[in-house]
Amino acid sequence: MKNFKRKIILGLLSFSGYVYALDQFVIKNIRVDGLQRIEIGTVFSYLPVKVGDTLTNERADEIIQKLYSTGFFRDVIVEEQGGTLIIDVIERPVISTLTITGDHAFDHDVLIKSLKNNGLADGRIFDQSVLDQAILSLKSEYYNRGLYSIAITGKVVALERNRVAVSIAIDEGDNAKIAAVTFVGNKQFSAGKLSGLMFLNTGNLLSFWYKDNQYSNDKLSGDIEAIRTFYLNQGYINFKINSIQVQLSADKQSVYITVNLAEGDQYRIKSVKIAGSVKNVPLKELQQQVTIQNGAIVNQAELNRISDNLKTILGEYGYAFANVSQVPEVDAKSKTVAYTLFMDTGKKVYVRQINIAGNGKTRDVVVRRELRQTEDSLYNAKQIKRSKERLNQTGYFKNTDITTDPVSGVSNLVDMNVKVEENDTGAIKFGAGYVQNQGPIFDISLKQSNLFGSGKAASLSASTSTINQNFGLSFTDPYAFSNGTSLGYDLYETKYSPNQANISPYSTQILGARVRTYVPVTEYDKITFSAGFENVQINLSGNVIPLRFTQFVNQYGNDVNSVPFSAGWSRNTTDNMLWPTTGGIFNEVFDMALPYVGPQWYRFTSQNTWFVPLSKTFTWKINGQLGFINGYGNQDMVPFYQNYMAGGITSLRGYSLNSIGPKDTDTSALGGTRELLLTNDILFPMPGVKDDKTVRLGVFFDMGTLWGGDNFNLNAAQEFRASYGAELIWISPLGPMKISYALPLFNQPGDVLQAPQFQLGTSF
Repeated sequence: MKNFKRKIILGLLSFSGYVYALDQFVIKNIRVDGLQRIEIGTVFSYLPVKVGDTLTNERADEIIQKLYSTGFFRDVIVEEQGGTLIIDVIERPVISTLTITGDHAFDHDVLIKSLKNNGLADGRIFDQSVLDQAILSLKSEYYNRGLYSIAITGKVVALERNRVAVSIAIDEGDNAKIAAVTFVGNKQFSAGKLSGLMFLNTGNLLSFWYKDNQYSNDKLSGDIEAIRTFYLNQGYINFKINSIQVQLSADKQSVYITVNLAEGDQYRIKSVKIAGSVKNVPLKELQQQVTIQNGAIVNQAELNRISDNLKTILGEYGYAFANVSQVPEVDAKSKTVAYTLFMDTGKKVYVRQINIAGNGKTRDVVVRRELRQTEDSLYNAKQIKRSKERLNQTGYFKNTDITTDPVSGVSNLVDMNVKVEENDTGAIKFGAGYVQNQGPIFDISLKQSNLFGSGKAASLSASTSTINQNFGLSFTDPYAFSNGTSLGYDLYETKYSPNQANISPYSTQILGARVRTYVPVTEYDKITFSAGFENVQINLSGNVIPLRFTQFVNQYGNDVNSVPFSAGWSRNTTDNMLWPTTGGIFNEVFDMALPYVGPQWYRFTSQNTWFVPLSKTFTWKINGQLGFINGYGNQDMVPFYQNYMAGGITSLRGYSLNSIGPKDTDTSALGGTRELLLTNDILFPMPGVKDDKTVRLGVFFDMGTLWGGDNFNLNAAQEFRASYGAELIWISPLGPMKISYALPLFNQPGDVLQAPQFQLGTSF
């Protein structure tokens, strides 16, 4: 009976917290009963006693507490029989399966991962409190998304071998819709103006797509911040939100939002000055950043921009941890604010070492040669920014991230961490597509732009369509020489058959080879050179052949050789290779056929593209092209197949491919020796698409003219055309796709119009 009482009393210790009198005894043996899955060694590893120890009330209590704290056991009982310490346990069940159904508002895999991180997953010890807490957290997340009718049921089914099957059934119900958004306290701006700043609203024709009429706590927080930012940028420096009331209707289907705000008075700039010790940084360079005029309305965003620019300049001189504080002096009577931008440079900082991560295929040297910040040198914020831009422009990486970490124990040293996410730079492609006026396109290519991780590029490609057949083999070493000079080689064969599409009555076959190089001049500029040899086979077909075609063939024959030479200047200041949002790409190219071999001609082409960010999502792309071609020496005849062509989805949209410019009497396109093109695109991501790096929408306005080289003496004004419309660009798994719908302007009789145009499976 004595032993039995000890069993009951000790088993209650962990629950009652009381200490009972217990005869001490020396432990001669330890036995654990009730184990099913857990190894006995695991239990012994948690025991605070061993054979030979004396068991007391305190030690018995400690045994129970230790084993309960592991979370493995539902019950622990301690008893003594003849000097043997007996520990009787009941294990908690293990989750055999965890299933979730009805979860449509969340990503299922993310939800499973979140539950796993909180201890609810297959193979984990089951704890009812963990399940209950998970259900409460899920309900809270659904409430944040406006799903107030949510019903979540957790079910636990016991299985053999002390296992359980856990299922969570979710009935999401309907989203609560926003019935009204009311503002209280707004005097200077109407409710309509403030509502226009918000994502959430009472609904419109596009709400089925944007879901902007469905209440979300997170989105409301973002909207309130947008309103706050708006007022601060309009000079209302004392603006504040007094309260936000969100009321739910009795049926949990409608939400009423009331925003109570206090606008305060509007303030203007009295003065903006800079202060603080700037050490060796030119004061004039800093003062140039202060562009706010006295008397202007206070604009917090502009003040922040100036502060950031000042920190950037200080960073260019090695002050990595410089701080700029905005100290306002408010004059409530005159409603003005005098700002002092106080600069604290801190110490000059040096980059100790550069750590590169994520480049499983790409060699370190390929990454390092693009970096403009170097090790054991003064920290330079401008060079770090440029390093990231250069890495993005290689096309080797999907994402790049550059951070700095202070060196422990040293105040003026940092380590720079370059983390990259590699792109798939090699591909074997079998493609098919369709381009209007060219018909079906089939191509096969083997490309590697980062050969063996060396940064070298090689490609073998072939493609065919109704009017184009191409074969090419190329190799490029972008750093063939230590100064960054590249060297590349090309072998190619091109067949162009506009006669097959009734564009013009001729076809050509060009077989050529070329050596090319570019020499870096500055960080953004390079000079390019190329030279090669070409053989051109010309075939004239049709009942009516343009006079200039027959004149050229009569003089040079159907088999024409030439030695093309090209020299150019290019500049690239864009921020991204795939979807630039700022900067520009500039190319000025002079090419010619060298004398003594075939016809003699020279050509100059200037193509420049600017990217202007209109907002975080909208980019204005402006592309301008100017060119002319002439004969030289004793020859004034330009090879007709070298003429500029225009029209189609890649130039003047809305007009058929290569149909713009001079035409023969049978409307065959002749091309021109002069061109002037200007295209404007406003590009933005497709709403609702998660990966906005692959899809763009846009509106455009194209204009241009193509003239010269014909027998009709038409001038630039007579050949002027324009168009406007909308477009979609998608980097699809099958290849680049571009769709446009254009409405032509200033078209003339004989023009071949095409409002919808598209191409798939070819570059553009």
